Amino acid sequence: MNILKTIRQLFEAVGSWGIFWLFHFLPFKLGSTLGAGLGRLGGPHLFLSKRARINLKMCFPNLAPAKIDSIIKEMWDNFGRLTAEYSQPSFFWDGVHLKNIEIVGAENLIQIRDDGKPGIIFSGHLGNWQIITLAAQSLGLDLTQMYRSANNPWVNKLMIKAQKLAVKNIITKKDRGPRELLSLLKKGNHAFLLIDQKMGEGVPVPFLGHKAMTAQGVARLYLTQNCPLLPARCERVSPYKFRVTFYPPVKFTPTGNQEEDTYNLLLSLNTLIGSWIEERPGQWLWLHRRWT
Repeated sequence: MNILKTIRQLFEAVGSWGIFWLFHFLPFKLGSTLGAGLGRLGGPHLFLSKRARINLKMCFPNLAPAKIDSIIKEMWDNFGRLTAEYSQPSFFWDGVHLKNIEIVGAENLIQIRDDGKPGIIFSGHLGNWQIITLAAQSLGLDLTQMYRSANNPWVNKLMIKAQKLAVKNIITKKDRGPRELLSLLKKGNHAFLLIDQKMGEGVPVPFLGHKAMTAQGVARLYLTQNCPLLPARCERVSPYKFRVTFYPPVKFTPTGNQEEDTYNLLLSLNTLIGSWIEERPGQWLWLHRRWT
């Protein structure tokens, strides 16, 4: 069984690394168009799309089957382009010039950059979430990103390599990751977290109308470390252009009941991200096991 698993992971890794380097060397727009085409043609027929359909039917029970199919195709189109974008982030930010990214609410990002406190920028798997870190860099804020390691060790190395092209520092959720994150925040640094994934050790909080296990860390950091939370949203507005919106910092008044405060704060964060998904459902990654 271990041999079969190793062989499977090896094939996955060869395919993933091959696709990464293919997109890396292709002209950007050609690679993006190719990724979108492959996603639209092949993605809806993959077994993963069955999970996406189940999730969509559960969250939007009144959607017609044709609309669900349309959302899934858009999701795969976005994911195909995202794969190309991961290999060439310099198309958007070369360390000096920001290109093909519109920033809304820059003053909110600058506020937490200059307030002398640590801070957390949070988002979900919408559009190309990594574009948020590039936009932040262009405004003079380097981020540490918490990353959930891939099960395949060779694919995991690729994912870390790709993310380090777009963000200065990566820490993983395994081992000492949460402690390292807390240490960085205590030193006044800023982190980027994606908070829409299922967490086995979380608490059940409504998300898109259904209870989903939700990580408590971001709420606890806000409540115990006085750590500002800044919502950030990435939207694909055309095949090669994005809008990043930095919203005002979250305002939440604790009651002193830590369990109740944690739940209510997480509920407000889930509701916010859920509203973004409802506006642009084809740009969220419906492939996650978010509710099961």
